[in-house]
Amino acid sequence: MLLSDKAALGAYGALSWIAAPALCGHMLARSVRDPGWRKRLPERWGARVPAVPAGGVWLHGSSLGEVVALSILAGELERRRPDLPLLLTAFTPAGSAAIQRGLREGQSHSLLPFDLGLANRRFLRAVRPALGVILETEIWPGLYAACRSAGVPLLIASARLAERSYRRYRKVRPLIAAALSAVRVVGAQTEEDAERFRALGHDGLDVRVSGNLKFHCRPQAGVLERGAELRAAMGAARPVWIAASTHEPEEQIALLAQRRLLDERPDALLILAPRHRERFAAVRSCLRQSGLRVAMRSRHNAPDAQTQVFLLDSLGEMTAFYAASDLAFVGGSIAPKGGHNLLEPAAFGLPVLAGPHLFNTPQTARLLSDAGALLRVRDASELAGLAARLLESEEARRSAREGARSCVAAGQAVLDRTLGLIEPLLPAPKARPVPSSG
Repeated sequence: MLLSDKAALGAYGALSWIAAPALCGHMLARSVRDPGWRKRLPERWGARVPAVPAGGVWLHGSSLGEVVALSILAGELERRRPDLPLLLTAFTPAGSAAIQRGLREGQSHSLLPFDLGLANRRFLRAVRPALGVILETEIWPGLYAACRSAGVPLLIASARLAERSYRRYRKVRPLIAAALSAVRVVGAQTEEDAERFRALGHDGLDVRVSGNLKFHCRPQAGVLERGAELRAAMGAARPVWIAASTHEPEEQIALLAQRRLLDERPDALLILAPRHRERFAAVRSCLRQSGLRVAMRSRHNAPDAQTQVFLLDSLGEMTAFYAASDLAFVGGSIAPKGGHNLLEPAAFGLPVLAGPHLFNTPQTARLLSDAGALLRVRDASELAGLAARLLESEEARRSAREGARSCVAAGQAVLDRTLGLIEPLLPAPKARPVPSSG
């Protein structure tokens, strides 16, 4: 390791300990609305990590968005190498809950520890992985340095680096370059992402374009059937649309659009799915004052024929409601958050509506737009107008469906390319004992 790398990592380690009390305070503040932030604290310090056989693969996706790709990758890796134990980690409570819901036999789960030397060393001593696979944009300098010291090779899969993140990392490039020295391979989503990683790392960083794992998006077993059950409960003939992963003020915008839709289609149903569960209470309060006929997932199994707005105040069920809908608005896009997963509704053949702020998913947005599957809106009026047109026109929906499905089909090779980067770094399969000839 270069002397400059050691200095950068040493300074980061010292500052991390200084900042640790503030981080704990921030998590406690968040736990007022989401108790998950104050639970399982030993895991945050690298303690009480599940007993995992040494020599397995550790896969990490920070939050709910990355867990979709994480699950896809873990499932295929398990199919190809059933001899390898898998540990799946997340940082946020929502990501952890999603992993736990989909955890299969032979897989283990833990929260990722704080990025502190002691916690990282404890974690790696407990897990002893042969390889660590990090999803998207998780660059933790202390963790990466600990992996290098422990001889654990790292691979960043489906790596994404938005322009905003890149500018932020450029300000501390010596630190990021030191961290990336622990990485064997970066599998970038796009050439633009690849160039940004190359610019941040030392010369010789192995960066290749493998694509976005979220393009390998297919409904999980049972989701289509559950969607059909929900649609039957809602009413098969009525128009149903979902506003998913919304932020403030997108719930209000969706409600305004729904009011305008109800003028033309009194039987229209809006499914509202806020992005963060700590906002569920505030959205419930907003809905109670809306004057619309509202039902909530926390109190009702499904909307009935009289429901005009259905609040999905639960986690892990959105795909089933995508399967029950006619079109989707994806949030974080009128609110300037950069947009959320556009491909998930596209995998169900839904026309996708989104606002102008899609800087977190530019490639996905471009591909879906070019295929006619993504339509942009700026406000409630445009959202209501486009939603009404799509809900009224079977031909418009069919065209968007075909475009969405063509984009998803084009992404099926991404998983194979990603595994092509991972497999050379895996330990050789253990030889099976030869039966005695007696």
